[in-house]
Amino acid sequence: MPSIIEEIKSRLNIVDVAAGYLKLEKAGGNFRARCPFHGEKTPSFFISPARQTFHCFGCNRGGDVISFVEEIEGLDFQGALKVLADRAGVALTREKIGAKDERAAIYSALELAAKFYEAVLPKFPEAVRYLSGRGLSDETIKRFRVGFAPDEWRALGDFLAKKGITQKVMEQAGLIVISPQGFYDRFRGRLMFPITDSSGRVIAFSGRILKEGEGKTLGASASAKYVNSPETDVFHKSRALFGFSQAKDSIRQKDACVLVEGQMDLILSHQAGVTNAVATSGTALTVEHLELLKRFTKNLVLAFDADSAGIAAAHRGIELALSQDMTVRIAALPSGMDPADVVRKNSADWVNAVSNAKHVIDFYLELLPERNKDKNLLRTRISEIVIPLIALLKSSLDQGYYVAETSKVIGIKEESVWDEVKKSSRPSLVSSSGDQLTRTVPPTMSRRLRIRNLIDGILLWQESAGGVMLKDISEYRARLEKLEEGPPPDSKVRDVLIFEAEVRFQASPHLDKELEELFKGLAEEILRDKFSEKMTELKRAEESGDLALAEKLLAECQAISKELHALTKPNK
Repeated sequence: MPSIIEEIKSRLNIVDVAAGYLKLEKAGGNFRARCPFHGEKTPSFFISPARQTFHCFGCNRGGDVISFVEEIEGLDFQGALKVLADRAGVALTREKIGAKDERAAIYSALELAAKFYEAVLPKFPEAVRYLSGRGLSDETIKRFRVGFAPDEWRALGDFLAKKGITQKVMEQAGLIVISPQGFYDRFRGRLMFPITDSSGRVIAFSGRILKEGEGKTLGASASAKYVNSPETDVFHKSRALFGFSQAKDSIRQKDACVLVEGQMDLILSHQAGVTNAVATSGTALTVEHLELLKRFTKNLVLAFDADSAGIAAAHRGIELALSQDMTVRIAALPSGMDPADVVRKNSADWVNAVSNAKHVIDFYLELLPERNKDKNLLRTRISEIVIPLIALLKSSLDQGYYVAETSKVIGIKEESVWDEVKKSSRPSLVSSSGDQLTRTVPPTMSRRLRIRNLIDGILLWQESAGGVMLKDISEYRARLEKLEEGPPPDSKVRDVLIFEAEVRFQASPHLDKELEELFKGLAEEILRDKFSEKMTELKRAEESGDLALAEKLLAECQAISKELHALTKPNK
């Protein structure tokens, strides 16, 4: 019987999967595209239909269809499996995707909680009336899996316990709070909005009280308007976007993402037909959010009230997006209204606001003169707001255009505007935690670490299985330790590595050959890293004028390059 992974691969072609994300060009027997994982103008990303693999010669990423979905969707292995299984029409049961793994247990608890809240909602007419009063249709409520948490101390906890979920897992999932007197449900007396990852798995919840006047009637357990799940192993608020799994296909098709703030804004936007919208759910826009969106589009539409508070709230997000080489447009809203208000009044007005969104600099060049009739004050505001945005543009053509437009608005020569743009730099862009912008980019697993983990996983799997598919495991282990020293993985990581190796390679007729290819790839990555380190040392030596050291390092770089060439040249 074929493994799940082999069944998925037999039904899907990597070319068809990649074509859903990239514009592919035929290149002989292969296909090529601009790499989605790093910026480039000349395509260096290749897909081999014969091998069912991809490789980028620019950033050196590569792998099979599962690796591709992992990278482009920002998912873990199990999440990528779910995306592909859904596409292939393959049933992916929990037991087959690692029910013993702690993360899988957390996902299971969260999914059961979502079903519980959904089932409870119809039993609370007040909650149903509130949703209806806000304009949500039954179909929309069902699509976004909106539910309700009863105002009882242990309604959810008792339900999950009967399903075999332990208190430890409930707490790890952020569903209960454990106190000296026992545990109680984190969410009580609230409308529940599930937050999902790219593959549609529930990773957290956002709970909203009903209208403030109804809070006491239903016995709402806390006064905060929204309560969100705490950070967990599967939920990181700086990376999660509400509605992303429902919006991602539309974002890709429309080549634009509309960013709103709250759950109701998002849900009503989709109901009105603007289905490429996502929400930050009250958290600040982060570089991690933008990195996720950039895999699908570089065009961002921000919706906000054009009053002073709205502008201030959006400005940091605008700067972050421009610094990530994204195009930012503004969908202006009537004063004092959010997208949900606009949709309820007239959904066509929201559709038109998005369709007529203006580039952020055009928007400011129209708005600021209306707000600042005094020319001296206008110049000050342009200098504070517009000039730094022009400086962040990556295209010199775009910069030239907006320098000319700014010059017309404030009535001074373009040369003076250019001088201000050159003086304006933003090295101090920081995250909400105070870190420099360059530090806010999430660490990505290097190809070297990915390969090392695959080798480790295969060896751990075969060691636990008694070497049924692989002989001389100790010899392979010695080779790995010689290439890459490091502490053994902890039990949690060990289980994940074994699972991934088993699913990927259990149907392989020649595991030894697969392993040799992985060892070759690991050796190649080690050499590349070594070469990069030596080149950095060489540059420092040249800058310091140490010619003897520079000559020595140059020779070492040449030797590494020769070794790398010998390792990577194709066999005749």
